[in-house]
Amino acid sequence: MRIWVHTPFSVKMAVQQNYAPGNSVKPGTMVVKVDEVLKHLGKPGRFQIIIFILLCCNYMPLVFNHVVMAFFGSRISHVCNAVKNETVYYETGGKNLTVQRIENTKCESNLYLEKNTNLTVRCEGGDWSFKPMPGETTISMEWDLVCNDEYLNGLATTIYFCGVMLGGLIFGYLCDLIGRRPIMLVTLYMPVAIGVGIFFVPSYIWFVCLRFVQGVLMQGLQISSYVLVAELFLPNFRPYAGAVIECFWGFSVMILAGFAYFIRDWRYMQLAISIPSVLALFYICFIPESLRWMSLQGKTGEIQKTVEKIAKFNKCPLPQEQLDSLLVVVEARQEAGLQRYNIIHLMKTPRLRKRSLIMFYVWLSVAVGYYGLTFRITQLAGNKYLNFFIGSCVEMCAYLLAILIMKRFGRRKPMIAYGFLGAVTCIIAGALPSTVTGFGLDLKLVSTGFAIVGRFSMAGMFSVIFLFTSELFPTVIRNIGMGACAFWARFGGVIAPQINTLGRKTSSSVPIIIFGVMTLIAGFLICFLPETHGKKLPDTIDDVEGDDSILDETVTHASQNGKEKPEADKLLTISMMPQPEEDNLNTNTSNTQLPEADNVNTDTSVTRL
Repeated sequence: MRIWVHTPFSVKMAVQQNYAPGNSVKPGTMVVKVDEVLKHLGKPGRFQIIIFILLCCNYMPLVFNHVVMAFFGSRISHVCNAVKNETVYYETGGKNLTVQRIENTKCESNLYLEKNTNLTVRCEGGDWSFKPMPGETTISMEWDLVCNDEYLNGLATTIYFCGVMLGGLIFGYLCDLIGRRPIMLVTLYMPVAIGVGIFFVPSYIWFVCLRFVQGVLMQGLQISSYVLVAELFLPNFRPYAGAVIECFWGFSVMILAGFAYFIRDWRYMQLAISIPSVLALFYICFIPESLRWMSLQGKTGEIQKTVEKIAKFNKCPLPQEQLDSLLVVVEARQEAGLQRYNIIHLMKTPRLRKRSLIMFYVWLSVAVGYYGLTFRITQLAGNKYLNFFIGSCVEMCAYLLAILIMKRFGRRKPMIAYGFLGAVTCIIAGALPSTVTGFGLDLKLVSTGFAIVGRFSMAGMFSVIFLFTSELFPTVIRNIGMGACAFWARFGGVIAPQINTLGRKTSSSVPIIIFGVMTLIAGFLICFLPETHGKKLPDTIDDVEGDDSILDETVTHASQNGKEKPEADKLLTISMMPQPEEDNLNTNTSNTQLPEADNVNTDTSVTRL
């Protein structure tokens, strides 16, 4: 059933003519109409601000679950105690020999028997003695994940991020199919039950299985929450929304450090990061569906109700004229011809292919470095809780500085600088020997300091890379490009724990040096990309493949005081998040038609992957 409201006849005729068979679709019509409605509902209004803060709070359980393995799987000092009683006799060669001395190492007990006979006994389940901090328990202690089974700690994290990868594929599609709001609610509440289930798990197998499911749901929560934020604001407010989201990420990491310090039993810590989501039950009644998604789906009745609700809450007049125009466009769009884009278009042309391949590697290396250092920082010299907290503080600083740095220096230069800084500090951290100098300086602590600076650099790259990537890809394929990059970031989260595990089998310096080398290569590759700061954004693939001067045109908008100002400086253009619907709707070629909703926001809405 179609719902029509009173609309001026001239508006209906103009819109219907634009969408008439045989005519090309006017670019950005839907986006313009939605933005006009939002503009008259506050800039932004109280309703939008409250919804934004509530959606930002969704990042807390997301961050907790993403990085909590830094404490759940942290290494605890232990020794093997295969022989509990020093007076025991061991039968060798048909004779009992007295144990004269026992030397316990991490994985075995060496027995020195009479008559110069030695015997080595390897520890089995329950034979290890752990030396945790007061009240501390970890999965390593509970299930003896040490020595030959030490790799299972990293494997648990890898399995979790495999769930995150799967969640991106599933919920990126479902968000477009059934809406952002229902996905957000389901993936916010279901992890509470899964988290309580993890509290009761009897074995490692059950633990990793439930963590895998949790990873799937967490990615759904991230995608849906991020898209709702992106679609809540006008373009000029999205840079600040993106910056605040990044700050919520950093703040959540800081909170986790406090949880881990005061709740040292991993099972109760699991409850502490899971149960608070119950407090968000009122979201069901308060948070609305995205206006942009409803417009794409032709849900005119829901659009009318939502706009009326927002206008009433913000105590502003109902923008009836703008709403009528939007509803007519929504109706007419359902009969418009549509064109599909897919990931193959990223590789069809040389310049776009170069940008895509470089950014795939850069996203991979940044994710490997960020998650690798985050999980490893609790294993470095010094108090692990303090190290983690300091690391989260410097991460927060990187997010707070992001907008100022990008406005002053653009995108490319900060990415290169952060990349080279992270590479140098990580390589130095790995190369420093584990000794104390003649002046009493513990080089282990110095190495930890360099590793924390490396983490700052990785966070700095993350704070820039979203905006930089979105500006490199043309409008018609921007979401697909961002989604492909996000996949490689998730893959980085999968392999980072295995690189840390490699260090336990070789040398503790190997993982950090690998992070540094990967980041160094990323910084070098970024040198081959163009600067996007203050430049006209490409709308079509032809814009990217044409002459470089196409991108050199500075876009200006007259500000209220009459001065001209580059759009990128004024708005940070697209923001630290990819634009949702309009990214695939704002095409400016007469022969290009609107992409289908299936191509909108699929798997692109991730701040971390």
